[in-house]
Amino acid sequence: MAAPGDSISSMFWNPAAVTIVTGMTVEGNVTAIFPESELDVDPSRSTLAAFGITSSGGDVGKTGIVPATYFAMPLTDEFYIGLSVTAPYGLATTSDEPWVGMFSHLEAEAVSVNATPVLGFKVNDMVSVAVGMQIEYFDVDIETALAPTAAPPRQRLKGDDVNVGLVAGVTLTPFDGTTIGIGYRSAVKHSLGGSQTFDIPVATPIGTIPAGTYPITANLTLPETVSVGVRQRINDAFTVMGGMEWTNWSRIQTVPFEGSPAGSDLALNYDDGWFFSLGGEYKYNPNLVLRAGVGYEIAPTQDEDRSMRLPDADRIWASIGASYNWNEQLSIDFGYSHLFVDDGPVDETTAGIRYAGTAEGSADIISFGLRYKFGG
Repeated sequence: MAAPGDSISSMFWNPAAVTIVTGMTVEGNVTAIFPESELDVDPSRSTLAAFGITSSGGDVGKTGIVPATYFAMPLTDEFYIGLSVTAPYGLATTSDEPWVGMFSHLEAEAVSVNATPVLGFKVNDMVSVAVGMQIEYFDVDIETALAPTAAPPRQRLKGDDVNVGLVAGVTLTPFDGTTIGIGYRSAVKHSLGGSQTFDIPVATPIGTIPAGTYPITANLTLPETVSVGVRQRINDAFTVMGGMEWTNWSRIQTVPFEGSPAGSDLALNYDDGWFFSLGGEYKYNPNLVLRAGVGYEIAPTQDEDRSMRLPDADRIWASIGASYNWNEQLSIDFGYSHLFVDDGPVDETTAGIRYAGTAEGSADIISFGLRYKFGG
């Protein structure tokens, strides 16, 4: 990812990829994500089972469509500019009601849009560097149940914010056929402004909260990442690639909601995330390149803090892809990944209501891209 080949989408991980172009280049990608995750309920550890509610909530995964666009061009032989517009954080989950965990999750959705202008500098044929700024919009929307009924009244938490961060990267080509890329994306601190809504009055130890909507704020810092990639050409047809990425998810623990009349918070308690990958590409002919690879991802969710709002677990990625040069200007990219997700234990208690079991899941990801070079 961080060691650029022909695609300027490597700018997301390593902004120094902006320096690979020989003329103005634009690229557009769209990715469809098809997640599946369902809870194998343990009724003996699920409070609502005593009320006759034993449903698992069904498949909580919701299909997501994620677009991205990239632009790069040289200003001189040394200086380059670029812009990426991506959606680094997001997706959604939904549960069929009523179910054993509805006090913890009915609907959850996060949406982000990140615009990153960058400036690159080619020091020489061996070293390129770049820096840039992230301008990020982030929005979150979470709904939970307030009563164990077939069509439960809801609590809804909403908030959004725009803030900025930094990116930096370096690309090294110490030998002909060898590319090493290192990229850094800084944390982005969001002060989410939003609301907490109760469909019905809620009894608390300090009194009853009337139904209604109340303004709240929450401070959430989305994590920094460091990506390292290596590309090594073996011969004119075959190239091997390896990558590693660290994401500082452990900076997110418990997020309090300031101004909440119920004193609510969101306990996430993440660990750091890690991703390792190995793959290869084969130039079948001058116009067609074939790819395959595997990856292993260590999820940031801990067993004791996993919920069906985010039933994440360690996983193996198996991927194939191809690029086809339609002509000297236009290239078409395709990629497919299947994620084999480990079964993960779930045991969560919210408002005195507990649910437990084992989350089972997988995901399929399909991506298409178009890249156009204006001369050069």
